[in-house]
Amino acid sequence: MAAGAMKYQTKNFYGEINPETHRGWFEHEELGDEYGGSLWFDNNMNLTDYDGVIELPKEVIQAIRDLGFYVGEEFE
Repeated sequence: MAAGAMKYQTKNFYGEINPETHRGWFEHEELGDEYGGSLWFDNNMNLTDYDGVIELPKEVIQAIRDLGFYVGEEFE
């Protein structure tokens, strides 16, 4: 884990966000990175983009919000 990174765990996903680099990632518990992806944040730590899956999983959205980061409705 990178310095300053914040880990999160949901029922089906795990990952981390590093506020210093404005990047994060997530992976599925069983499918790994086949159902995972990268996360990008702006300087205010608002989610600006992601890749890896067609739709950002609701569990990941909630986990990011629970850590105090903003995820706009356009990602739901």
